[in-house]
Amino acid sequence: MKKTVIALTVLAPFALAHAQSNVTLYGLVDAAITVGKSGGPEGHVNRIDSGVGPGSRFGFRGTEDLGGGLSAVFTAESGFDSGTGASQQGGLLFGRQLFVGINSTQGWSVSLGRQLSPSNTAMVTADAMAQTHWGSTSNSGLGTLQSPGAATVQGAGCQGATTRINNSVQGVWSGGGFTGRLLVGAGDENAQRSGRVVNPSVTYESGPLTLTASYLRIRQCAQDIVATATPAWQKETVLGGVYNFGPAALFAGYYNFNPSEDNKVVGPATFVNHKSFWLGTRIPVSTVGTVKAQVTQFRQEMSGGDARGTAIGVAYLHSLSKRTTVYVSTAHIKNNAKASFGLIGATSSQPAGGLGADPSVLSLGMTHTF
Repeated sequence: MKKTVIALTVLAPFALAHAQSNVTLYGLVDAAITVGKSGGPEGHVNRIDSGVGPGSRFGFRGTEDLGGGLSAVFTAESGFDSGTGASQQGGLLFGRQLFVGINSTQGWSVSLGRQLSPSNTAMVTADAMAQTHWGSTSNSGLGTLQSPGAATVQGAGCQGATTRINNSVQGVWSGGGFTGRLLVGAGDENAQRSGRVVNPSVTYESGPLTLTASYLRIRQCAQDIVATATPAWQKETVLGGVYNFGPAALFAGYYNFNPSEDNKVVGPATFVNHKSFWLGTRIPVSTVGTVKAQVTQFRQEMSGGDARGTAIGVAYLHSLSKRTTVYVSTAHIKNNAKASFGLIGATSSQPAGGLGADPSVLSLGMTHTF
């Protein structure tokens, strides 16, 4: 929906851009009533959640026709908590995305800024939940494991870890059913070269079949090592596929994050490898409803014994209109004695109450897009 006047009023720096381009205000608001339990002694918790479904956001997109099949583009997207109005993504103004680039009608694009990684795109493609609603792969990695120390440090090169990449350049090319992506991120932009990222991916689509693969290397982040250390490389792999049978689509995937043991003390509770496997489905119900279901197993290798957890999530989405959807979403995870895996929607979370605790959660929510 075109909101040129609002866009210029709310975000004055884009006023000049509007004189030469087409600017669109967009976004969505997600809110839910949630009943959850951690599996610990505190029992049930009742709350209002933002981001059980898609994370609440508003943003601006702009395009300008440069001629010759080229166009200049920008996106500035801010995430917020619909229950409190607080900024998410560590309090960044445009923490979800902020980039500028060139698109071509020949099937390629180049963009610079803070942007979603090819690994993130691959995970969303292969996840029946699309990394929204309880029981998705949102707690498999992609920012939840790589750099806890940088999560709330505004301006940190690793804020967002391998989900959203700061100081990055990304090229995309599409043709013949293939889409290739290559992202390079400068991370903290320091002499140590901490947080640097290299992330290629490829996706193939042909009729009902989609296959995707991503491989990412990231140096240890500045907040996770001593100042004099040389950051070691860490690896992340995503493999996935989707097949649409018509009445239902089948999703399957594999995720691996292999951290470096360099520059840190490895104890019994320190994981040295993380793997996730999942199988899911998405089933249309009439013309206005969709059922999503997924089972995911998480594994972490540790010197003190491997942690394992198995999550089952189910969601039903019902469209009231083109812009408004209501949903019910529930999930449960079974952890072994070494595990404390929690449940994550898009941005909401239900943590485990300790090692061996089994969290559960149920939400009734609404999403409105604009």
